[in-house]
Amino acid sequence: MDPTEADGLELGHVAPLGQDNVPDANQTHFCMSCEYPMSGLYCAQCGQKNDDYRRSIFTLAKELFQSITAIESRIWRTWGTLIFKPGKVARQFADGRRSHWSTPIRIYLAMSILLFGYMSFTQTHLFSVDLDVKAKDGVEIPAEEWTTDDVDLDIKFHVFETQSKIDARNATRNFQLIEEKLAGDDFNKKINISPIAITATDNELESAKESVDEALKDAPQEVSDAVTGITDAILETADELNTEGGSEVIVNGEKIERKDWVSFATRFAKNPVVLTRSFNIWLPRLMFFMMPFTMLIGAIFIRDKKRALLYDHLVHAAYIHAFAFFLLFVGIILSKFIPGTWIARGIWLVLLIYLPMSLKTMFSRGWIKTIWTAYGVGFIYLNILMIALTFFISRDVGSSFMAAI
Repeated sequence: MDPTEADGLELGHVAPLGQDNVPDANQTHFCMSCEYPMSGLYCAQCGQKNDDYRRSIFTLAKELFQSITAIESRIWRTWGTLIFKPGKVARQFADGRRSHWSTPIRIYLAMSILLFGYMSFTQTHLFSVDLDVKAKDGVEIPAEEWTTDDVDLDIKFHVFETQSKIDARNATRNFQLIEEKLAGDDFNKKINISPIAITATDNELESAKESVDEALKDAPQEVSDAVTGITDAILETADELNTEGGSEVIVNGEKIERKDWVSFATRFAKNPVVLTRSFNIWLPRLMFFMMPFTMLIGAIFIRDKKRALLYDHLVHAAYIHAFAFFLLFVGIILSKFIPGTWIARGIWLVLLIYLPMSLKTMFSRGWIKTIWTAYGVGFIYLNILMIALTFFISRDVGSSFMAAI
């Protein structure tokens, strides 16, 4: 006799029918694929669902809707807890409570697609430059009569601006006078657009070196050595690029006529799409690859054979990255009503508070060690991320520049 046709009572087994949302008439006491005794909605042997789906299309549609609603409920539950109870989702997911929470990689990818898709759809630029001129002290003639001798350059940086806002602002700018001022001999700068482009004064380099040494004085030796090596290389590169005066524009190692750079600079101020496109491409990629890097750095600071394995650090890092994207998304939305610079400061403040709280819940360490670990890992992470991001974006901008001249 076929076991699937046998009476469950005669065989000494009764599947727990009636304990799920699938009609009993569509279920059997034995798996329809491997004939293993059913003890729940899914076969314990092969994983197939105990359902033959032989019912009306309307009933199936209703059940599909209920299933989707249940998934959405899990997503909302995950995000609510992730936002208001830092570290709880990561801790419980790593401890095995996986069906209760959305997976970290799904949360990360969904938030990444939402953030960068929204930025692309609304033409929102994370960074933009506002070029303008303002009258020098004592100049009282009308603006339409200004010459390069009457004005100084006024350069401002903005965050979370849409292209429509940039266009509206630039409609009032005198770009002919701006270009003349940029091209003037009194604008004495060295501008280097290359995969590693850093310029600084000797005092600034020395100050940066002292800050790094101070931050690492109590760090574990292996972390201190790694970060010191990286920062020394950066500062040495900056020192090599620094020059005594002069007015130069260098793109990917080639000296460029200043008039070509001036034209490119004003086009960039009008539409920073080159930077934004490159940023939107490289930031999610780099942050995705930074997750395992964060796992390794975290493991240097926190080691525990039960609750701080590499897997635990990776789960926590994925949820933290998703939360960071969430903050950026919320920041872009709020920038419609609040100045973007305030939003940017608010994001940093939230992260400075959120990271130690999340680590505290995740690894149950003392507050002093938790705060040191959060900011130590964050410091190393930001240095590596900014170096890589600067490299790829400056390469893309440099290539676009060379193609435009």
